[in-house]
Amino acid sequence: MTKSIKFLISVLLVFFFILTGSNCSDKNRTELTKSYLTLLEQERADRNWQMQYNPTSSPFLMDTIIKYEPLKFYEPNAEFIFKSKLYRIDKPDSVDIYGTKGTVRKYLRYGYFNLDYKGNQYKLYLYNITTPEGMKVYNIWFKDATSGKETFEHGRYLRFEKNIDDDFEYTIDFNRATNPLCAYSDLFNCPVPTEQDSLPFEVKAGEKKFR
Repeated sequence: MTKSIKFLISVLLVFFFILTGSNCSDKNRTELTKSYLTLLEQERADRNWQMQYNPTSSPFLMDTIIKYEPLKFYEPNAEFIFKSKLYRIDKPDSVDIYGTKGTVRKYLRYGYFNLDYKGNQYKLYLYNITTPEGMKVYNIWFKDATSGKETFEHGRYLRFEKNIDDDFEYTIDFNRATNPLCAYSDLFNCPVPTEQDSLPFEVKAGEKKFR
């Protein structure tokens, strides 16, 4: 497949997701800006394209046993977008994090975000690990009341980029929550969120389970 054809498919996917709007309800759309919804649909279309065509990142092209199917998402929902500073833990804990294949790796529980949901406060933890090359990698993973039902049983992830400003207010957007690679293929070993990373309410936002 030529690059021009791949590009055309990518563009068509973007327009398809924008036009269909992932079946988003009118109520939720009125709470989210048009530019936000357009960008989110573009991100979801790009994720589908990467999963289907990118040999360096697609589990479907690395594992010949599984077959690509379009990813499923919840309707965009403003209820699951939060604002919070990153609260550093004074004496960070070194935590054993189990992988889906039973391996154990130590991560530093670096800090947390405060989520105000329906009048209650919940903590969402941020983890840090230093690679052999000396790079600091930050991770947010979580489970919620949909895990194992409507979403992947071993939780979902959120992308995170640390700001140098300690007073920076982050946007925690669960509409952008995605599945780890092990949600699609047993070839991959992914960290499993701990009990402390489990939210007791349903996060009906972001990516749903693959099957």
